Amino acid sequence: MTTLPQNRNVNFTGSNALYNKAGTLKGARVVASRTTLNKIKNSQSSTNNVRAYQVAVTNRGSVYYKVVTYDGAYRGWIYGGKSVASIAGGVTQYTTFKNQGLSTLTAAQQSATYKIANPGTANNGTTVTYKQPAWTQYKVGRAITDSTPYASTIFKIDQVGTRTRENDQWVHIYDVNNANSPANGWILMSGLTQAQAPVADNAIQINLVDPSNNSTIVKSVTITRSGATKGTNFGYYSNGGWTISQSDLASIQNQIRAALSGTNYSLDSLTTAQIAQIAQTNFGSSTNLVANKIANIADNAVRINLVKPDGTILKYTDWSKSGVAKGSNVGLSASGNTLWSLYSGDQSSMESQINSALSGTNFQLNTNSNTLNSTQMDAIARGTYGGQVYINVVPVSSATSTITPYVFSLNQSSPLHPVSGSSVTTKIELADPNNPDKPFNDVPGNLTTAFVQNIVTHAVGSETGTSAQNKAIEAVNGVNKAIYDAAIQEYALSNLNFNGFKGQSGSKWGITDLTGSLLVNNLWYIHSPNFPVFSLDGQNKVQDPTISNITYSFDIVNTGGAITGTYGDPAKVVYDASPFNKIPEVTSTNK
Repeated sequence: MTTLPQNRNVNFTGSNALYNKAGTLKGARVVASRTTLNKIKNSQSSTNNVRAYQVAVTNRGSVYYKVVTYDGAYRGWIYGGKSVASIAGGVTQYTTFKNQGLSTLTAAQQSATYKIANPGTANNGTTVTYKQPAWTQYKVGRAITDSTPYASTIFKIDQVGTRTRENDQWVHIYDVNNANSPANGWILMSGLTQAQAPVADNAIQINLVDPSNNSTIVKSVTITRSGATKGTNFGYYSNGGWTISQSDLASIQNQIRAALSGTNYSLDSLTTAQIAQIAQTNFGSSTNLVANKIANIADNAVRINLVKPDGTILKYTDWSKSGVAKGSNVGLSASGNTLWSLYSGDQSSMESQINSALSGTNFQLNTNSNTLNSTQMDAIARGTYGGQVYINVVPVSSATSTITPYVFSLNQSSPLHPVSGSSVTTKIELADPNNPDKPFNDVPGNLTTAFVQNIVTHAVGSETGTSAQNKAIEAVNGVNKAIYDAAIQEYALSNLNFNGFKGQSGSKWGITDLTGSLLVNNLWYIHSPNFPVFSLDGQNKVQDPTISNITYSFDIVNTGGAITGTYGDPAKVVYDASPFNKIPEVTSTNK
């Protein structure tokens, strides 16, 4: 029986029990059964790490190791094979801690400085430092038992590793001002908080922290206000709560998005509580806001968030590319250019995907353009695969469907014909240019009572009695019909707005959209210009005319029922005059 020349960390295989004596010596009893050793083997607590510190070889050549669990709960002998040169049988060599150097830390974490987040005496891995990560070396304990004196000490990290059982991250820290500080040692990463540079008297600092460890600062943004006084609140109290101005809110939200762009975190909108927290922050100090960890972004994809002018997120799209590595930049920094660029061929693919995502949203990439501008490309190019970026989008310019009025009238040779309005400067789909509408003022002659009387007199001629009366009535009705036929092809402008029917350019509209526009713009009814109506007295003399007009009512049936169209194209609207009007007709002389 000898002491091992070098104590070894081992773990149980579960194939043998633990005895109080080595080999088959008389009186040996079981200290721990195979079941117990299996539980220790699979434990996720480093207190169940095992140390082998003695070895014995029986007269039959069997090797036994004396072992002890780190917490001292179990100690005894276990079969270890047939040779002291290699451990076998009931135990196997085991690594309690994997030192990873600095490979698992980002460049920002490596360059950052830290403080112990909760100084004190607790032996919990996060409060004091250790000579080795806790329970990874047998009987190797704390470096200090009280970290209170080091509450203001600034540390940096020079080693990183994980405990095998817990898979938690431990870091070795050192005092940047004292290489021999007793506090130098190992501590859980979650026990540190980033040390902050002093905040200017006229500024506040917003630290964006990891949701699982509020001591880990992902990014920070500084908000400066000219003329601000240290110690005063950034925001103000109003209507029973703390708040900030809309301009400050938009600025802060944009800075947060810019800071988190390219990371695996987001904070796309601030809650009322977070706004109140910022409002109560004093100038010259900082506050922490929890950022959200982004999930479900493929390693070869970048999430492109589309931001509306009011700062809210419209939606996002994940653009992916084969053969790229997570964390690598989407684009490149071109020599001699401060703006980053996208690789050849990527821009058109991104634009196609973004435009597809924007379809039907009433937003587009840029005013009068569905292509990325240099600022948008710069933002995307600086992003990294597995992360996200933000670009601004703008509302789609609305398009006008000019309403073109048509009249449906059984009194016309063609029941459906376009009408025009006096003084209307913009009309679409007017009458066939080869057969223009006859304007009202082109009715022959000067339509005075005397002029019409001349027509009647000429028509009656030498006739007398009933024949003369019929000739006079026929002449007056002929004049009235000519006037009516001219009037029914026009409408009185009367400040009507036929250009109020608007929507997203290229999108479809339906009958409910059209009727709603007609009601809002007072176009359900339109009227013809006023026109004279002549009559006769008992001596076939033409009376002074009365004034009339034609009322046209929107006719959904003859318009088409399930009518639809595209914004930007003319909207054909049919009005019906027949239910309300008829050609003025004199049937007898007035008595």
